[in-house]
Amino acid sequence: MREAIPGRFSAAEVVYRALLHGTTNRPIATLCRIFVHVSLKSRTALYNPMSALSDGLRQSDRISLRMPVEASWATAAGATFTQTVETLLVSRNGGVLRFTEKLEAGQELHLRRFIQGDQWKNTRARVVAEIDQDANGFLYAIHILDARCDFWDIDFPSPHKAEEALARLLMECSFCQRREVVYLNELQLKSFEVRKCVARHCRHCDSPSIWIETLSESPGGEGDGTRGATEERVVPRRNRTRVKARVLACIRRRGFAEEVVVCEDLSKGGISFRSRNQYPEGSRVEVAVPFTPGTGAIFVPIRIVFSQAIPTAGLHRHGAAYIKPPMDN
Repeated sequence: MREAIPGRFSAAEVVYRALLHGTTNRPIATLCRIFVHVSLKSRTALYNPMSALSDGLRQSDRISLRMPVEASWATAAGATFTQTVETLLVSRNGGVLRFTEKLEAGQELHLRRFIQGDQWKNTRARVVAEIDQDANGFLYAIHILDARCDFWDIDFPSPHKAEEALARLLMECSFCQRREVVYLNELQLKSFEVRKCVARHCRHCDSPSIWIETLSESPGGEGDGTRGATEERVVPRRNRTRVKARVLACIRRRGFAEEVVVCEDLSKGGISFRSRNQYPEGSRVEVAVPFTPGTGAIFVPIRIVFSQAIPTAGLHRHGAAYIKPPMDN
């Protein structure tokens, strides 16, 4: 990602976090005006990003999911391009896509996804910012212009409905294949731990069905480095009932490789896990739990509450609390 002066973010990173991560309710036009007033070449920010984002609102969970999307666009010179790109992250109204072509902020795109047979789903989107580059191309944060189109065919519940959830998974109905971000309660988590599926009602089938974890539609690597955290508040939850569950979780920390860890227990307010690495008390990371490699993982921010060495095992035991998003206006 582009460099930024210490304690601040680059313009591209500020706009990317604001739109993709749902940390603002400002309109896209306002954010684009902010973006063009800051020079990426100078690598300086004109304002404190925390003040710009502190009043924001997370609009949905972000899912680390690989799927192919056909993107078409026309340049100012009149040239047209069409290529199949890959998603790295998706959210209700946006995502991160990898392109092999260089694009400009503000570039309008026509996106379409193959459904089945001769059916495609279409939408219009706009490039918010280039957020990184890798060996396979350029990573761009995009904003879907028609929020009602349900382009990803994923049901995103309100993040505040996660108050009573022990874990989050991207799952699909085994009958209609409709995908949904599912907040698991204790019974569902135990079922998934044993059977790798849960029984729940499908609104589209209007009947009980078996739900399984959604697999990525194209092969992907490990972390993509596009994550970030914003200033949010931790809600003390020490009075929550903890559930013993030996499930895998994935920890993301900026500047470090992702780590798959083993959970010791979970509660509606946080998790306890063992790790090869030590995470400092008070530090903020992101966790996906339960975690299965190759599936659509949902990462949420947590704060490390305690860190305890286990010398006999060469590991560290950590306790972490979920970070609560701001309340809706």
